[in-house]
Amino acid sequence: MDRREFLLSAGGGLGGIALASLLQNEPLLANPQTGTHILHHPPKAKRVVQLYMSGAASQCDTFDFKPQLIKDNGNNWDPGEQVQLFQSSPGKTMQSPWKWKQYGESGKWLNECVAPLGDCVDDMAFIHNMVSKSNVHGPATFMQATGFILPGFPGMGAWISYGLGSMTDNLPTFVVLPD
Repeated sequence: MDRREFLLSAGGGLGGIALASLLQNEPLLANPQTGTHILHHPPKAKRVVQLYMSGAASQCDTFDFKPQLIKDNGNNWDPGEQVQLFQSSPGKTMQSPWKWKQYGESGKWLNECVAPLGDCVDDMAFIHNMVSKSNVHGPATFMQATGFILPGFPGMGAWISYGLGSMTDNLPTFVVLPD
């Protein structure tokens, strides 16, 4: 392998992102006046706390109001396309067992089981456009965290750390706690 091939393979893809992150405070990629990393867009967030609790309450029972579930309650479930399921055939559609109500200036729908969050709902961010072809927890968890159904891709914490940078080199920018 010659020098050009080495630089191409070491500098491309995630290796390039990691190298840029390591060099962000060096003069090559830093603002000469402040010594800080120059970003395309200044970050508005200072911290992100993402709680992913496998086996926790469904989004359809907490934050993701789906009036169609109420309308189709008790009818045979038909997703309209082939999806992976735990059992061989889907059962009946079931609405949330709790009532829904709108909160805050945004009018965000919350289920009564998370109603105490209604006081601060306008200060929270919700992502409702994530979909997956798998209902199997392992691949669906990878899809939720990384955008891929296979392991080995950077997760949300890695991308947020890359986007926001680090407040100190003495602490990790994100931590994953095993269950």
